[in-house]
Amino acid sequence: MNRSRKMNPLLKNTLYILLVMGCSEISAQPDVVKPVVIVVGDQNLEGCESLGKVRGSSSENESADDDAPYVERLIKARNHLRAEAQKLGANTVHIINSNTSGKYEVPGTNKEIVHVGNAYRCE
Repeated sequence: MNRSRKMNPLLKNTLYILLVMGCSEISAQPDVVKPVVIVVGDQNLEGCESLGKVRGSSSENESADDDAPYVERLIKARNHLRAEAQKLGANTVHIINSNTSGKYEVPGTNKEIVHVGNAYRCE
């Protein structure tokens, strides 16, 4: 009977290691990214806190791919705009200016797509 009350040291150490590993996995999970809503046109954003201007570009780094399809560059610019808004803690972006002339295949022209907007935190 006495044997059943004492835990085998190997079993005890194994359980301890599993517990530590489980806790470290939980803490290693990435933070949940809250979505950012993009709005255009006339919008009523009363009750929202203005956090500043944000800019999203299809060529946010120096290795811009001008040969990428228009839709891919458009998505890249919007994702960059969302990322910049998230850095400010915003959950809404009201686009006030877009340069989408990059959809035209004119040789020698810049195909960069740029969105500029105001970032807001809305409840």
